Amino acid sequence: MSLSALALVLAGALMHALWNLQAKQVAGGLPFVWLYGAVSLAFAAPFGLIAAGRQPASVDAGIWLAIVASAIVHVVYSLVLQQAYRVADFSVVYPLARGTGPLFAVLGAILLLGERPSAAGWCAIALIVAGIVLVSGLIGRLGAPAPRLRAGLVWGLATGLTIAAYTVIDGWAMASQTVSPVFYYVAGLLLRTVLLAPPALTRRRDLFAQWRAHRRAVIVVGVLSPLAYLLVLEAMTRAPLSYVAPVRELSMLLGVALGAGVLRERLTPMRSIGTLCMLGGVMLLAIAG
Repeated sequence: MSLSALALVLAGALMHALWNLQAKQVAGGLPFVWLYGAVSLAFAAPFGLIAAGRQPASVDAGIWLAIVASAIVHVVYSLVLQQAYRVADFSVVYPLARGTGPLFAVLGAILLLGERPSAAGWCAIALIVAGIVLVSGLIGRLGAPAPRLRAGLVWGLATGLTIAAYTVIDGWAMASQTVSPVFYYVAGLLLRTVLLAPPALTRRRDLFAQWRAHRRAVIVVGVLSPLAYLLVLEAMTRAPLSYVAPVRELSMLLGVALGAGVLRERLTPMRSIGTLCMLGGVMLLAIAG
């Protein structure tokens, strides 16, 4: 991997961890999600228009269906993530969500597509599962973690499941190679904003309250979220996906460090080891793939 590609991926990973930290600090639910989504759309729209102008052919019905499906799952993901951040620690939810997303995607490929992992793939799955057990606090509590840890486990896994769902949908769309990734992303972002508009706009008082209280966080998340994605897209044009994907997951370590350093969350040795296990498992999955 070239230094420029590595710098892009690391910058993207840092931005991803930072916008999630801001989202954790606010945890403002649907009004906050719609506000930062609108900012993201305003930021990303020019890139989408440029990509649309360069689109070599018309987008077929299958791709539009994938855009709709991905947008719906992304809406669910955003709301589930907000709930997770409301009830659990960032240093539990963030690595669980990032680590189990690839795990569920692989399990989906096994169950739905009949794929069979290699020996390295099974080792990666085992590492991620071990990491989940360690991060969740199941060890040392005889299978009964504290309520906040239990909430982090449940909602972190739920977030990972939604990540896996949109990853499978987006992966199928990108494999078709008939649509620009940037156009696909911005079209989905537009649809997400439209889907959330009716329930968000019926809560105008909450929207104004969120904007007044968390304007900075809305803008930071709204800009960093699409920017992190666009940086990774650019990195993929300079280095193979098998290199980009595992380096991107370093955001898990950044998330744990930010949770301990910024939010003053308790960082136990088990949680640290579990995060490293999940990171190693995700990297091994990329290599095995």
